[in-house]
Amino acid sequence: MSTSYRPIAPITQHSFPQSVTALSFDPVSDILWAGSNTGNVTAYYGSRGMRGVSFRVGGSLAVKRIIAGENYVRSLGVASEGVGSWAKGGMNKWFFR
Repeated sequence: MSTSYRPIAPITQHSFPQSVTALSFDPVSDILWAGSNTGNVTAYYGSRGMRGVSFRVGGSLAVKRIIAGENYVRSLGVASEGVGSWAKGGMNKWFFR
């Protein structure tokens, strides 16, 4: 039995590509959360990697970690003094120091 390899388009195909520094698969939906080296967290969904919601983590440095839960997405920056969060459903974005 042989397996075939099929490349997919990179998730940085948008106007201003950024290096990906953190990834997290959403446990309840088909979303890949990606953190960039500029401190942004962005949702990518679908087979073409359509860009969804995006939010900033406290500082302007790279995202170190992303945790996607059932009702939230939280992230931490490399040199940040806090935690950024987004409640699923688009209700709020916040940063806590």
